[in-house]
Amino acid sequence: MSSPREWYKDNFLFSTNPSLIQPSAVNAAFATDYVHWAKPMEEALLKKMLDNSLCFGVYELPKTSAEIAGRSHPPQIGLARLITDHVSFAYLTDVYILAPYQGRGLGKFLINCVDEVLDSWPQFRRALLMADSKEKRFYEQILRMREFVQGEHGFTMMTRKGEGSVIPV
Repeated sequence: MSSPREWYKDNFLFSTNPSLIQPSAVNAAFATDYVHWAKPMEEALLKKMLDNSLCFGVYELPKTSAEIAGRSHPPQIGLARLITDHVSFAYLTDVYILAPYQGRGLGKFLINCVDEVLDSWPQFRRALLMADSKEKRFYEQILRMREFVQGEHGFTMMTRKGEGSVIPV
């Protein structure tokens, strides 16, 4: 695995540093209607899931020194999680920016950070994700993803739904 990476946009930090990830903030996001594909989980399981992924956290940086008082980390307001071998394959999931922070280009910037990391892997072969029809064009434009056509070139994509899934597919 590589060293953590950081990017900045306005007063927001985008980082792959695992020590900054805040499981309680992720669980709170999972409890919202906006993050409709996930549900909150036991903190130990959530921490294990996050620890075994390459997470891109999004954090709001303080604007004044008064906002720093009593905080060990800036508040986490977004996430993109890659399930990956860090060499050739990645599955992108759990991408969100909390509702009060949307409309500022943070989601696009976040996915550009993911794209930069994927492009840095010399043996990178494939990335996968599941998205609804509203998000399809977004990922096509930024990540250069394309819809997998079942049976094209003799290949098929298969899936198995588990008890933890809230997606009806």
